[in-house]
Amino acid sequence: MIEWEDKFSVGISIIDEQHKKFIEIINKAIVAKEHNDNPEELKELLYRITKHAILHFSTEEVYMIESNYIEYIRHKKEHHDFERKIISYCKKVADGDYQITNEKLEHLKQWVVNHIQGTDKKYVNCFKSNSLKYSSLN
Repeated sequence: MIEWEDKFSVGISIIDEQHKKFIEIINKAIVAKEHNDNPEELKELLYRITKHAILHFSTEEVYMIESNYIEYIRHKKEHHDFERKIISYCKKVADGDYQITNEKLEHLKQWVVNHIQGTDKKYVNCFKSNSLKYSSLN
């Protein structure tokens, strides 16, 4: 499980809220796997993680473009790599491969924490120095 802590905050409300939602869905998938191991529920939660990731990544990427963020291409590549992996996980679970789920859920959990605390923290000063209107994207 991931517990939201202030150290995860990037100080941009819409992005922090999306990060919290990301963590919430991953936590639900972890609980679902640990407590009832329902394949249909896991498929649905992996789908929700995928859908939320795409929304969240597009939000960040719009801000990166608007602020001429120098590491945009590298950051976008991390997003793309994650999307490919989560889609692959979804396909495996849909095909009946439930044994991989614990390992994959741990990977998702670690990726999100590391991405927020590492990669995402790098854009904060750029976004703030470009005075983006953070409430403009919904």
